[in-house]
Amino acid sequence: MATASDPNRWLDWLLARAGSVGYQTLVYGTVAFLLAPLAIVVVISFQQSAYATWPPEGFTLRHYAALPEQLGFLGVREALLVSVELAVATGIVSTVLGALAAFAIVRYEFKYQTALETVLISPLIYPWIVVGLSLLLFLNRLGDALGVTVQLGFFTLLLGHVMFTLPYPIRTVGASLQNYDHSLEEAAQNLGATELESYVRVTLPLIQPGLVSGFVFAFILSFNQYIVSLFLSGSELTTMPLVLFSLFYNTAPATLAAIATLLMAGILTVIGVVEYVFGISEFM
Repeated sequence: MATASDPNRWLDWLLARAGSVGYQTLVYGTVAFLLAPLAIVVVISFQQSAYATWPPEGFTLRHYAALPEQLGFLGVREALLVSVELAVATGIVSTVLGALAAFAIVRYEFKYQTALETVLISPLIYPWIVVGLSLLLFLNRLGDALGVTVQLGFFTLLLGHVMFTLPYPIRTVGASLQNYDHSLEEAAQNLGATELESYVRVTLPLIQPGLVSGFVFAFILSFNQYIVSLFLSGSELTTMPLVLFSLFYNTAPATLAAIATLLMAGILTVIGVVEYVFGISEFM
């Protein structure tokens, strides 16, 4: 026998179902929107035509086969080497500084602790063009004040890349330290280890996933950074994003798509290996 509550139950079920379907549609739609441009780049790299035609008339590997001869001519090899060196240096410096900052913020209580953390992670909310322009103006004013000329190059790039990647190691290492059992350090010190030895032999191995996660985030962001590099690279140093953008108007789209596909594959391989070994998704 139907009761007065039956229509309410049906309405509640209908609203819950609509909410679930709407949420799934939003999630999958967002993922598809983000991945669609990358998928199109991959498809263009394999199509027969050197230009971006749709739908593709056929597929071939000749754009990839021609890359070894074109990379040197296009200046890709030198730019790739610079980008890798810069990304590695950025990852190391950002991870070291971020780990020290995270250790101080998580392990100690001091005045203006929250303010310090806010300042250190503030580059996350700044537009990258503001970061690049402000650093360029700062370096020019600093050179004028010191009476020297600040040459734009590798170290100015490193400064800019460290500035906007620093929040990521702070977050990942901080997450590791918050889940860390501090009594393990006390046990090591009770067994005769010094405070420094307990940090090196106990703490660092246990927070290693957070350190690796911070390094990977800094490496990838530095390798892909265009705007900050545009302001701070100078005229004699070129990174991979700058080269790809400069080739946009005078290089066949299929060739650029092939280079971009190889770069995406390399980055995904690095992420996959690190995720398999260290489980970096736990610190995202």
